[in-house]
Amino acid sequence: MPGTKPFMSKAKRVPRLDQHTWLVTCLDGPETPPLRNEHLFGHLDHIEANNADYRVAGPIRETPDGPIIGSIFLIPADSADAAISKMEGDPYISSGMYASITAVHFAPACGDWMGGVIWDQDEIRANMAKYT
Repeated sequence: MPGTKPFMSKAKRVPRLDQHTWLVTCLDGPETPPLRNEHLFGHLDHIEANNADYRVAGPIRETPDGPIIGSIFLIPADSADAAISKMEGDPYISSGMYASITAVHFAPACGDWMGGVIWDQDEIRANMAKYT
């Protein structure tokens, strides 16, 4: 009908995660490919043994079928140093295969992996100065 808003369902509200999350980005360099091959199974063993230390992790590529150019890890921890220390023992880290490793705070706020959204729009409207 003209002049009516289409029905829009709201996403389910879910609680914030209890612990901070750190996005650790590990980028390959020119010396990485042989080290990646050499340490692959040690890396996989480490990830399987420490799976609970990761929210999600995996390789990154420029295209779906392109070569791996690095890895992304979402790690629950109180600090960036604590997140990276959880990765110690991973042969990909201890071999020095990554050209760079950076960690930045990430706030998971919505999406199907979260199961909904962490915010309440009414609370935001009532406290705009806090959120903008």
